[in-house]
Amino acid sequence: MNAAGRIVWKVVGRWESLLVLLILAAGVWSWTLSSFFLRRANLLDLVTPYVFLGLLAFGLTFVVVAGEIDISVASTMAVAAVCFAQVWHAGVNVWLAALVALCVGAALGLANGLLVGVLNLPSLAVTLGTLAAFRGLAFVILRGNARSDFPTHFTNIGGGYISNELPIALLVLIGFATALGVLLHATRFGRYLYAIGSNREAARFSGIPVARVRVTIFVLSGLMAGFAAIVYLGFFGSIQADAASGSELIDVVTAVVLGGVDIFGGSGSMLGVLLALFLVAELRNGMQLANVGGATQDMVIGALLIGAILAGNLARAAQQRGLPWRRTGRPRREVIQATTQAGVPIKAELETRQGG
Repeated sequence: MNAAGRIVWKVVGRWESLLVLLILAAGVWSWTLSSFFLRRANLLDLVTPYVFLGLLAFGLTFVVVAGEIDISVASTMAVAAVCFAQVWHAGVNVWLAALVALCVGAALGLANGLLVGVLNLPSLAVTLGTLAAFRGLAFVILRGNARSDFPTHFTNIGGGYISNELPIALLVLIGFATALGVLLHATRFGRYLYAIGSNREAARFSGIPVARVRVTIFVLSGLMAGFAAIVYLGFFGSIQADAASGSELIDVVTAVVLGGVDIFGGSGSMLGVLLALFLVAELRNGMQLANVGGATQDMVIGALLIGAILAGNLARAAQQRGLPWRRTGRPRREVIQATTQAGVPIKAELETRQGG
């Protein structure tokens, strides 16, 4: 195969290319459900209701790439949103209230990060507990009330338009995807995440501050939940303590996993997550235009999530030269480069066994 052929194969063979094909296929399918789907106004507004979910997914991407999980993101967003509402209702400037929401989100993420990164507790168990605890905190703060009537210049972030056509929220989504994509793919911090997600012990031997990085990714996830809260408030114009307590978490996890992020860590791209979000939004929009019930929509998205996990497992099996049930269990050697306390470089050879 010549150089041009190899380049074409690398582009076509990427997971993101498959997502583009799925988006086109879903668009045709949605158009068959409703001819309104292809109208420009609908296409431009397609992702607007899901921008806050996209911001949650972007933050979760960093966590999953590093081999962890954070299922408390929706509850973190709810706490940040109700804190904003209470502070603004008390007479504080709306942008200062927004800053409070960001600080609250980062603080809750820090709580998760300290439990996981410092105390070395399993992230699934920790965030399952904080999912419930943070949700309860949102109810305590808001005391069962609802807040609304936020200033228009604030709500434009999530529900405003440029020239009455281009959603501002869409620009917010693309802006965050670009900035976080650079952070993930073009910085030392991003390389640390891939190294930790691939082999945490090898990363520690190589001098990566594993504990600090693990804490940081949860803080970043909480901070993105704070930004998601601001967009959520802008789009819906009101807040209750049970905000995003339904199928929103399913959509967030689906966007991350369907975007090609390995659920076990070590691989994934921000572009893939963005494309997966477009696909989820497209499918839900098409089904909504066809008056498909919410339960059926959740079934479709759930099946998509399971299919993405299965595809990821098959891809890993193919990379390891064989399907899971045909692995021989042969030992695999890993060479880890480290340094002694005296500064002398050494190499440690570890033997691990794959499969059963």
